[in-house]
Amino acid sequence: MKTVLCAVNSSYVHTNPAVRSIAAAVGGNAVFCEFNINQMASDVLRALLLQEGDVYAFSCYIWNIAYVLRLAEDIKKAEPEAVITLGGPEVSFRAKSVIEQYWFVDYVICGEAEECLKPFLEGIKRNARVDMPGIVFREGRAACGDDAYQVVSNLDTLPSPFAAAGDEYDENKIYYYESSRGCPFSCAYCLSGDCMGVREKSLEHVFDELQIFVKKGVKLVKFVDRTFNANKTRAKKIVEYVIGKTENTSFHFEVALDLMDDELLCLLASAPTGKIQLEGGVQTTNKRTLDAVARKTDLSRLKENAKAILKAGNIHLHLDLIAGLPYESMERFALSFDEIYELYPDALQLGFLKVLHGTKLEQQAGGWGLISRSYPPYEVIRTKDISARELLYLKGIEELLNRYYNTGRAKYSLQYLTQEQIFSPFELYAKLYDFCVRNDYTGRPVSARNQFVLLIEFAKETLCRTEQNVFLKRLRTDYDRTKIKGIIPRELQETD
Repeated sequence: MKTVLCAVNSSYVHTNPAVRSIAAAVGGNAVFCEFNINQMASDVLRALLLQEGDVYAFSCYIWNIAYVLRLAEDIKKAEPEAVITLGGPEVSFRAKSVIEQYWFVDYVICGEAEECLKPFLEGIKRNARVDMPGIVFREGRAACGDDAYQVVSNLDTLPSPFAAAGDEYDENKIYYYESSRGCPFSCAYCLSGDCMGVREKSLEHVFDELQIFVKKGVKLVKFVDRTFNANKTRAKKIVEYVIGKTENTSFHFEVALDLMDDELLCLLASAPTGKIQLEGGVQTTNKRTLDAVARKTDLSRLKENAKAILKAGNIHLHLDLIAGLPYESMERFALSFDEIYELYPDALQLGFLKVLHGTKLEQQAGGWGLISRSYPPYEVIRTKDISARELLYLKGIEELLNRYYNTGRAKYSLQYLTQEQIFSPFELYAKLYDFCVRNDYTGRPVSARNQFVLLIEFAKETLCRTEQNVFLKRLRTDYDRTKIKGIIPRELQETD
């Protein structure tokens, strides 16, 4: 019996660690296939049917569930005898409703599948009814079985990276690694804190597995540990190992900035430039909001540590904010935006609250007036505190933030406007977005050159002559750094 484990990633450069780990754990006649949501569904269907699988098992997330369901239905119609199995966070917390809603789904596996999938497949091979913990199955139109979330208690028993048959390194892709599962915190919008606490691989095991990436020549490894530095001692040892013994491979960690002590900061400052990337989830600077979603953050310490990391200059620091949280009006979100922007991180991501299945936020949404989409990615449309129009306005600001700040395309010139307090950061992006709306720059592609033309026109409209002169000189510096081909806009030529 052949099992095909299928991952549909959000883009070509991503890889899926789940199907790799499960394929290696199951062994035998199990293979994994990877695709992405930008591929033609007919091409993916053809590739899967050519595998001639008896069981097709899909890894389901908010970014791929719609694609996966269409694909699974097509397979069932093409091969009625094929067993369709779904797993992953998008179905684990609503397994019975998935079975009842989608006629073509035979099984849903709840939780981590490395240990339970092999006996599950052995049962199917014997044509036996598979009734075991964490397995929900179909009987006619009804959903039956135990939907308890399953976990792997000893992570050291899991297979190492690249252990799955046919897993060849692709230098064009990003590889993900987990040294732990779970999270010690219980933020209301997240699932990680409610999955049997934190389980860690031994350090010896971690170091051995990191060497596999190094020997393969992997350029970037992203740790998916939810709060990498929750265990401070362990985090320091991994960082120390990464700095000293991983050659040319770089690493990305998701961290709680406020949990960093001086020893870890000093260690990070010793890393070669580009060796380490850090992502810190701030979400909001509103204390009332943090309390409401049960997120514990020392904001003062967070800012101090962010400044120390940025001052060292050797580490790329990415900070996150979330719009649509409880008690966060447009005005209050603008304060959070200003506070974090003025740290001038290397990247600032503006995300939007998602009400995920199985979270405390889903249970408490009514009390906060959270109205969200009923379909993935379940983003909030409005709350008691912020309207739908305001959230859509923030979408426009997000687009400009990504276009100019996060690409670094106009970082030097825009920094002049905020550091000299001509505009607050939020005011700057709000005025720029309003300008784009009035001048038909929204909802359509804008070439790299015209992105600078847009800023020139914006400066002419909003800045006095002295401010314009300084801004255009800085903008010329930004323009030269981007190395855009073609004729330089006239206003920037005059700054030579």
